Amino acid sequence: MELTRRKSQTNKINENDPTTLNQASILNEKRKNSTDMTPTEKNNFLFYLQKLFLDQISSNTYFHTRILFIRLLGLIYTFSFLAAYHQAPVLIGYQGLYPSYIYMNRMKEHYGIWQSPSIFYFLPSMDTSDISLRTICALGTLLGIFLLFTGRCNAIILFILWCLQTSLHNIGQLFYGYGWEIQILETTFLGMFLVPLYSLSKIDRHSPPSILFIFLMRFLIARIMLGAGLIKIRGDQCWRDLTCMDYHYETQPIPNPISYYLHQTPNAFHKFEVLVNHFIELITPFLCFGPWRFIRHIGGTLQILFQILLIISGNLSILNWLTILPALWCLDDSYPLYKYIFKREIYTEIIYYGFPRRIKFLRSIIKLFVFSLVIYLSIDPILNLFSRYQRMNSSFDRFHLVNTYGAFGSVGKIRNEVIISGCNRTTIEQCNRDNAWLEYEFTCKPGKIDKSPCFSAPYHRRLTWQLWYA
Repeated sequence: MELTRRKSQTNKINENDPTTLNQASILNEKRKNSTDMTPTEKNNFLFYLQKLFLDQISSNTYFHTRILFIRLLGLIYTFSFLAAYHQAPVLIGYQGLYPSYIYMNRMKEHYGIWQSPSIFYFLPSMDTSDISLRTICALGTLLGIFLLFTGRCNAIILFILWCLQTSLHNIGQLFYGYGWEIQILETTFLGMFLVPLYSLSKIDRHSPPSILFIFLMRFLIARIMLGAGLIKIRGDQCWRDLTCMDYHYETQPIPNPISYYLHQTPNAFHKFEVLVNHFIELITPFLCFGPWRFIRHIGGTLQILFQILLIISGNLSILNWLTILPALWCLDDSYPLYKYIFKREIYTEIIYYGFPRRIKFLRSIIKLFVFSLVIYLSIDPILNLFSRYQRMNSSFDRFHLVNTYGAFGSVGKIRNEVIISGCNRTTIEQCNRDNAWLEYEFTCKPGKIDKSPCFSAPYHRRLTWQLWYA
């Protein structure tokens, strides 16, 4: 079988050899500073177009970005399925609050299973036990742990995770109606084309990340942030008069201990926070498409730092962790901070062997088709962004491949808490007479004023969050 041979970056070198390290440093510096082009390239419009939009030049590699992407995605899936393993049987199990088998029977009867596809339609005992539900959640947790601790992944693993998450989301009903449920599906779908097809090599020499799907990841972070920014501008008046942050830390779904201290900061600082929010969500997304590398680095860094601040300030489940994922693809291996993150992984020139031409051609056709499909499916979400009646966290296709996003279009000014109490007396009159009512406490739910908030994200407490809507 004939193999094609071509050059990419990276060949691990001996980091203990000063001479080799110096040679590698000189080589990398020359590569970064090289701007020589042939006369043909200088006069070739397609070359400039390729460099401007696809950045398909030899000095740009994304091996480190891909490792970070895989590990963070593994962390997110670990917590997502771990939470589902503990909570799903109580919420959507056969004896849960919203039994999924009843919902599936109705969907099958009135719409057919392809209206809301799920592998649970084909699994036994959904109406008699939670074995299938727990098995799916356990499998998802194990796959997430594998990605997290190895940094290795292929398209097959991501496809399995995507199927499991889609199946759970499509039978989750009320408890799986949050924006990050469809965001993780879209992110995972795009991620399938940024990892090797079947290899589990950490730095796969056969499958460098596809430039087309790197662009789609940048497109995703831009849509997420613009959706969040525009829904705020069109929504609550407090976003326009810069007062929303006066209330947000107190009235958000599940505050954490730091939220209390942020709530106490001066009003002038809260106004500054709103201005920064508008700048990050409405202006900086365009930096992700910058024609120069350093502009994209700035755009990606600002998005990541913004999400880290949100992680610190409240318990927003996996939302902010998940939003970091597409922002990572604004950063290539020349990103300055990578040399501190990947101290032991120094790479120089690599020779890698591609697939046979027919297979490579077929893969290219598939990627081009999927890229075109995503662009086509993006028409409605883009039109939604500019609509006066913007919808947030909605899907326009049954597989949730391209979606609309947004968060906190309105901010509560007063926090009202639902308090649930119970009594072990025979009648309500006896409970009242004996003052025997006892309050049910939900983990991390604000209630008693002498009880401190807790840290829970990225673990998502679905029932506690849902009570916030009540």
